[in-house]
Amino acid sequence: MVRRRHRGMWPLVILAGLLIGTAPRTARGDAKDQEGASALARQARGVLKQYCFRCHHGEGSEGGDFDMLKQPELLSKDVRDPPLVAAGKPAESYLFERIAKNQMPPKNIKERPADADKELIRRWIEAGAPAFPDDATRRSFITLVSVLSAARDHLRNADATDRPFLRFFTLHTLANNPSVTDDDLRSARAALSKAINSLSRKPRIVVPQAIDQTRTLFAVDLRDFDWDRGSLWLAVERAYPYGLKYDGLADETLRRLDRDLFDLAGCDLPVIRADWFVATATRPPLYHSLLHLPENASLLEQELGVDIAADFLQPRPDRIARAGFARSGVSGQNRMVERHDAQFGAYWKSYDFKPTNGRSNLARFPLGPLNLFPEGRHPFPNQSFSHDGGEIIFNLPNGLQGYLLVNGKNARIDAGPIDVVGDALKTAGTPEIVAGLSCMACHKHGTITFQDEIRKNSAVFGGAEEQVRRLYPEKPVMDRLLQQDSDRFLAALEKAVGPFLREGADKQKAIREFPEPIGELARFYRLNYLDLKAIASELDL
Repeated sequence: MVRRRHRGMWPLVILAGLLIGTAPRTARGDAKDQEGASALARQARGVLKQYCFRCHHGEGSEGGDFDMLKQPELLSKDVRDPPLVAAGKPAESYLFERIAKNQMPPKNIKERPADADKELIRRWIEAGAPAFPDDATRRSFITLVSVLSAARDHLRNADATDRPFLRFFTLHTLANNPSVTDDDLRSARAALSKAINSLSRKPRIVVPQAIDQTRTLFAVDLRDFDWDRGSLWLAVERAYPYGLKYDGLADETLRRLDRDLFDLAGCDLPVIRADWFVATATRPPLYHSLLHLPENASLLEQELGVDIAADFLQPRPDRIARAGFARSGVSGQNRMVERHDAQFGAYWKSYDFKPTNGRSNLARFPLGPLNLFPEGRHPFPNQSFSHDGGEIIFNLPNGLQGYLLVNGKNARIDAGPIDVVGDALKTAGTPEIVAGLSCMACHKHGTITFQDEIRKNSAVFGGAEEQVRRLYPEKPVMDRLLQQDSDRFLAALEKAVGPFLREGADKQKAIREFPEPIGELARFYRLNYLDLKAIASELDL
């Protein structure tokens, strides 16, 4: 009865509000509340995507058959009884309990929610766990015809001598996917920019330029990234699983566009998906090919002006600086890292060991590797370790980083042996550390800080002990080197991703505070659950 009476009185209340000016304030208050709830939900989704989605991404995922980015599933008793989230009750929400107690993500994952992230999840639940944003309902559907037309028009307007080098990356299938938010698209644009510049041997950061109003189609010039050598784009085309030709279709518009693009660009596939490229070109074999990486670390060292043996014999911190520690984020065994000055900045090399390696104890064998010199020529053979593999990180000419994984004989490998190193994030889809992709996701700020345990704890004496002191510097010296290398990388990263990430409320946000975009997009590309709406967007329907 009361509800009916109030409903009948609403026209009078509204009229009175219009006359005395109270109703507009109420409307603004409601809108402001809704806006605040939406912003809170968007932030909470970002935290769950960054830390939880990799294990909880829907049917078949290792963390259970629910999707952490679908709010109804978090509130559903069909997923868990009681549900993962009790709206309005953080203390009764299993999801928040696991996060607050640092039980999720698992302990083996180094990247963990900060206190501010936990507080965001608490506030979101306390506010009633409002629905995550559905940005796709506000975005116009982007047709395949519009994408190909924009690429054709860009080619027509370009100088004829430039056309053979122009290629295009599209995000339109992501933009059409209802599960993709505007924040996801921002991150995807940043991932594309970071990826293409991380595959470049040229001296400057080149930000890809959007050529359409939706900012989902980007044009690049192969010459800007040193990809015009040989037949590198042909290798990309051959690996591309979405490579369709439209010359046999009944649709005259698509047939004409297909012919025009081939005639103007001189290749079959000038337009490819950006998400596929980011997830695939950042791993072998395309990663090695596009970045022109040699098959042996010694050849790379020659390119970059690094002579490890000479630096070992005449050590000083600006030429060689080492640190050893019992455990690292990727290895369960000892790890030793060393830094050298190189042509474009720094050259870092790690030495990693299998659990069965008898010469892996760095306290006893700190002066390896044994194969650094020809047999019988090592000055400290009895104090030298023998390693089983390693990771090389070097500055590219543009300030970002390149990566090379090698075995114990310096030969290039595609992935690190799982009994030596592992990737808890499973960025590449397995626990293996895959060259390029896994490294980019892990080294999101460039170099990773560490603490040397060898200088003060080695079990060698005499001349060997003195050599340890020369090779393994005091902490302030290594900290200074780490800081300058991190600053170099972050300055380049700012140029590559800042134009895409620094928008709206994030305008003043430090570049360190954003999630690493390549790993995020690669995981989403691999893990995205194809429901009917997602399938429709994949088919341009």
